[in-house]
Amino acid sequence: MSHLREQLSQLVCLRAERREREEKEKERLALEEEEARTRGTPVTIESFKAWKAAFDKEFAMQRAREEEEKMKILTPKEREESKRLASRLTGRQLFERGDKNLEDDTLLEEGTVSVDASQYERQEVEEEEEDEGVTFSDSE
Repeated sequence: MSHLREQLSQLVCLRAERREREEKEKERLALEEEEARTRGTPVTIESFKAWKAAFDKEFAMQRAREEEEKMKILTPKEREESKRLASRLTGRQLFERGDKNLEDDTLLEEGTVSVDASQYERQEVEEEEEDEGVTFSDSE
């Protein structure tokens, strides 16, 4: 009887060990599979340049399509205005160019008029007199 018990306990232990090994093997395979899935393609300078060229080409085509759709909606006058604004440099671009010849007169848009503030007189005295005519009372 004790012999059977020993064999039964050994059998149970062997099965438990086998299950543990199988579970560990499944975990290891799952980890390897996950690593292989997340590892991806190694990036080299050549592969990045190829990807970047394709990406830039696709992005330029997308921008061109969007611009074309935008232009279809606009009237001819609005199209002309849009093209004019697109060709104008931003303040940052002007600054980075470092043009020393830039003056305020060259930066003004066509048809704008500069205002000379010295032509106008300040009328502070009249405003103070108007304020004196208004009185506030707390008691009614």
